[in-house]
Amino acid sequence: MWDISSNSSSSSSVSPGPVKSKTVHQGSILCLGVSEDKSILVTGSSDSTCIVWSLPDLTPKPLVFRNHQSGILDLCLALQYCVSSSRDNTVRVWNHTTAKECHSLVGHSGPVNALDAEGPWVVSASGDTTLRLWDVRTGECLRTFSGHAMGLTCVKIQASMIYSGGQDGRVKIWDQNTGMCTMTLVGHTKLIRAVTCQDGKVVSGSYDRTLRVWDAKTGKCVLRYQSEDFGWIFSVLMNRTQMISAGQSKQIMALDFGLNSLTNHSNIEI
Repeated sequence: MWDISSNSSSSSSVSPGPVKSKTVHQGSILCLGVSEDKSILVTGSSDSTCIVWSLPDLTPKPLVFRNHQSGILDLCLALQYCVSSSRDNTVRVWNHTTAKECHSLVGHSGPVNALDAEGPWVVSASGDTTLRLWDVRTGECLRTFSGHAMGLTCVKIQASMIYSGGQDGRVKIWDQNTGMCTMTLVGHTKLIRAVTCQDGKVVSGSYDRTLRVWDAKTGKCVLRYQSEDFGWIFSVLMNRTQMISAGQSKQIMALDFGLNSLTNHSNIEI
């Protein structure tokens, strides 16, 4: 766990060391999720398990979910459920207060690399090139989205729209209700590992070592940021004024952006 503070509107920083650190998993921790009330942390590991922790003390609860047959690739929390995806091609819905499985979501024919949730809806992105939309309450697959040329690596759902990226270097925007691709964002030259959105902007991070900001209405790339400090970009978060990215460079990159340019980035060694 790290302290993050915002010193001004044009900079942010991360403390030089972790506040708390725990070791319980027997393999690499590949993903985590936090409950909406910030009381629970769930970690997913290459050891095929998910562990539930109490926050802020980071104490492991006696809850371990062991139903996956291979490493956990992503997880998210939706309503009272934890949803986890795996190399075993499945998505599993389970109660994070009991670790009891509620639904096994079967349909993908490749590893399920990414998940995102909004309300009762969960969208899964797979190496089989498809997205699937699920209702976590019933376990029903509501829709399958096809259109990417290669496997998918990231996904975001917001306000009935779905944003996906993958090995084909494309970001696609989908209508959740119709299953139609409404726009394809072209510009990256390698795998897209991270995508997020807010206030009409879409941000994507790629193995081509660039961050791109897109206008979600026009599909135009309005900002492109590249630095020699960047390696492959693995993760991106954003709010109305800032982006934070992490990746191969072993640094957290905090970037502020205005209407026409990206300014004032700080590199924090971790």
